[in-house]
Amino acid sequence: MIRDLNDTLVFVCVVRLGSFTAAAHALQIPKTTVSRRVRELEQAIGVQLLRRTTRQLSLTEAGAVYYEQCKSIADTLEHAERAVHQLRDGPRGWLRVTVPFSFGVSWFAPLLAGFRQAYPEIRLEILASHVPMDLVGEEIDVALRLGALPDSSLIARRLASFPTGIYAAPEYLARHGTPQTPEELLHHQTLTLHQARRDVGYVWPLRREGGRLRDYRVEPSILANDPALLHDALLAGEGLSLAMDQSMQADVQAGRLIRVLPEWIGPPQDLNAVTAREHLPSPKVKALIGYLKAYMPDGVA
Repeated sequence: MIRDLNDTLVFVCVVRLGSFTAAAHALQIPKTTVSRRVRELEQAIGVQLLRRTTRQLSLTEAGAVYYEQCKSIADTLEHAERAVHQLRDGPRGWLRVTVPFSFGVSWFAPLLAGFRQAYPEIRLEILASHVPMDLVGEEIDVALRLGALPDSSLIARRLASFPTGIYAAPEYLARHGTPQTPEELLHHQTLTLHQARRDVGYVWPLRREGGRLRDYRVEPSILANDPALLHDALLAGEGLSLAMDQSMQADVQAGRLIRVLPEWIGPPQDLNAVTAREHLPSPKVKALIGYLKAYMPDGVA
């Protein structure tokens, strides 16, 4: 039989605070009511839970067992109440976000600044990493990740899709010439991500607008596991790189990079906001995801 849960919660509060008086103050009910509810609980389950003296309150053996089993119920209800208060009070508090190193670009920082202006009671902790972090173990609220997400224990919300193209520094093109067709890429130095590997070797998928992607062979001079590592080599004139257009925009405008084979397009890179499946999104998480989806740079959402 299920007993009155309120009586159990009153009992847990008494044990935690160490007295009927303190529990009465915390629960904002008369001390006599606290005493009566604990007594009725003991009568209902047929055992004494507390030893009462004029100086001390202590648990019986049965009371200790009952308390250990019931305190998690009280904790769950407290968490639920805090979640409801968050909904009522709006987004606030620390928001822990992980992003790829390659997001250290001029268009992303203003987005975060705009988010902070829109939600001044949210404080951001940004963790940059070139490898996916354990969202639960590292207490990450949101992870921004590019590309496919093989981990089915996570929930992904697509924010944008970034087009990609081929780029090079003017210094590299001055030394090695500019390729005129994708087939010529095989004879150039290329800066390539590890995942470009296929059975036939390393390839870049490319297409003309309106056409289908086709794999073109490349011979990497530098391999890396993060686009940011390739970016420095690209600026140094070490080769050609297939990269997100949005990440290259500032360098192109400054004359540090040139778009090569501009009529050829690489595969789009999806940006996802990822959260752990076991947690319901909090108001602050929903605020960040909604803001990023609404204010991503034009043409990529």
